[in-house]
Amino acid sequence: MKKLSLFVLIAAAAVLFLSACSPQTASTEATPTAVQPQGIIAEGRLEPVNSLSQAFSLPGQVAEVLVQDGETVQIGQPLARLADSPEAKLALRRAEQEDLAARQALEALKTTAETNLAQARLTVLNAQDALDQATDRYDADESDENKAKLDAAQANLNLAEKTLAALEDNAGIDPDLLAAAEARVQSAKAALESAGVLIDTRTLNATLGGTVVDLDLQSGELVTAGMPVMTIADYSEWLVKTDNLTELEVARVSLGQKVKVVLDALPETTVEGEVTHINARYEEKRGDITYTVTIRLAQSDPAMRWGMTAAVIFQP
Repeated sequence: MKKLSLFVLIAAAAVLFLSACSPQTASTEATPTAVQPQGIIAEGRLEPVNSLSQAFSLPGQVAEVLVQDGETVQIGQPLARLADSPEAKLALRRAEQEDLAARQALEALKTTAETNLAQARLTVLNAQDALDQATDRYDADESDENKAKLDAAQANLNLAEKTLAALEDNAGIDPDLLAAAEARVQSAKAALESAGVLIDTRTLNATLGGTVVDLDLQSGELVTAGMPVMTIADYSEWLVKTDNLTELEVARVSLGQKVKVVLDALPETTVEGEVTHINARYEEKRGDITYTVTIRLAQSDPAMRWGMTAAVIFQP
C-alpha cells in the first residue's frame, strides 16, 4: 500500500475510533448500551464501469489502423482493417455470379407461366382426341392391340389433366421446378452472405462505445486471431474494487451499503459510493480468506485514472 493510502486509512480509523469513544451525557440510571459496529476500511483500485479487449477473429496482416490511442469511439465503429485475401475476394465474386444466375433462372421460370398453361391445355385437348380415336378403334375391333392403345391413351390423358391441374394451382409454374429454383436462390443467397462475412470480418469493429486505450497495432503488422490489439474503456462511470476483505469483514458488508472513497491522488476529495457486487467465490491471500467487493461511485472527476489506489471506508 502506498504511504498516502496508508495515511488515509489511519486517519479514517482514528476518526471512527474517536467517534466511538466520545463521552456520553451521564444519566440518572445506568442502562446497558448496545455496542455499535465499527466501519471497515480497505484498499481498492479505481476501474472504469466497463472495458473490453478488441481482437480480430481472423489472422492476417494489418492494412490500416483507423483510430488513435485516447480517441472516443462508438459501438460498431471500424477500428482497423486487415489486408484483403485473394481467396476471399474470389469466393465473393463467384457467390455474386451464382446469386445472379439463380435469381435470373427463377424469374425466367415465372415468365413462362402463361405459356406453360397454354401448352398444358393443348396437351389435354390432344390427349382427349387421341383417347376418342382409340375408343372408336376399340369399339370397331376389340382386339388386344386396340385395348392396349386405348389404355395408353387414357393414361396419357390422365397425366395431361394432372399436369394442367398442378399448373393451374401454382399460377402456371411446375411446383417441383419452382421449389428447385427457389432452393437454388436461397442457397446462393446463403453463400453470398457467407462470402461477405469473410470480407467483413477483416475489419475490426468496436464492440463497446468508449475510449481507446492500450493501442498496440500498426500497419504491416501480422496478427493472430483472438490476440488483443487494443482495449475500449467506458469512463462514463467509475468503480472501485477491493479484494482484501476477510471473511469476518465481508460478513458485515451488504449490497446497497454506503461507502466513502478517498483516492491517493485526490486526498482532499471524498467520493460517495455504494456496494453493487460481492463475489460469492473466495480467494486465499497470505493465509487469509478474502472476497472482492465492487463499489459504484456516485461522482467522477476529470483527474480520475484507471488503476488509482483508493481508501474505502464502509459505513456501519
